[in-house]
Amino acid sequence: MLDVTEAAVNEFKKFIREANADGAGIRVFAAPGGCCGPTFGLDISQNGNEGDDVVEKYDLKIYIDPAISDILSNATIDYIEDGPRKGFTILGLPKSGCC
Repeated sequence: MLDVTEAAVNEFKKFIREANADGAGIRVFAAPGGCCGPTFGLDISQNGNEGDDVVEKYDLKIYIDPAISDILSNATIDYIEDGPRKGFTILGLPKSGCC
């Protein structure tokens, strides 16, 4: 099952507060594009979509698009801050070929 670090949850919660979306969670979905495997998107969501898998970490619900649930089964969403580079990253994704 997808794991989410405490650092990522803290950043997600900050975005949710800034969006005045108290009680919302985060939805992870397959986004269009990407020739080296799927591209992922993240969005604030009150209830996810019908059929989404749900993971709860540190009192935050993460809704997972069932189309990518298997791909994310052993992955971890983290938030990194490395100098000027900061943002969410997904670790532990299966390797795929590129076009």
